[in-house]
Amino acid sequence: MPESMKKVAIPTAIAASALLLMAPMLALAQNPHFIGTPTISKNSDGSLTAKFKAAGLGNSATDVFLTSSGGSADLQCVNRGQNEPAPKAFTFDDLASERVTVNPRNGQVTATTDPLGPPDLPSADEVCPNRNWTVKIESITYENVELHIQQDGVDLLNFDFGNVDP
Repeated sequence: MPESMKKVAIPTAIAASALLLMAPMLALAQNPHFIGTPTISKNSDGSLTAKFKAAGLGNSATDVFLTSSGGSADLQCVNRGQNEPAPKAFTFDDLASERVTVNPRNGQVTATTDPLGPPDLPSADEVCPNRNWTVKIESITYENVELHIQQDGVDLLNFDFGNVDP
């Protein structure tokens, strides 16, 4: 190998080796955390959305979503004359919102989740005195609501809102 090529090859090999040694440290340099406190709010249809800002996420695509371990609702039957009998209690199982994929910018994400809920409601046939009536949610409580921030299917951050009774 000519002398001039040796002078280029050695610094290049040293730089490449240094980058390989630093790669694990760069991955460990991430420190996922929330900036401020995530908030949750009720939408007009009884669903929930969360807003948050997080940092220390690196630059990998990040999925965000809400989950609930179930809950309960009071359903109101309404007839065409707008008469309303006593509400009916209804319980529901686990729910999860759709995953939203966001790309961090400088390791940070500011996002809003897709809505969680409301659950599928029983039909008027199932809960009302007459099948021509309609069913509406009078009140709803979601249990164990949690915000998930994931990369590659692994939770990096979670925020527990507890029971939410909007």
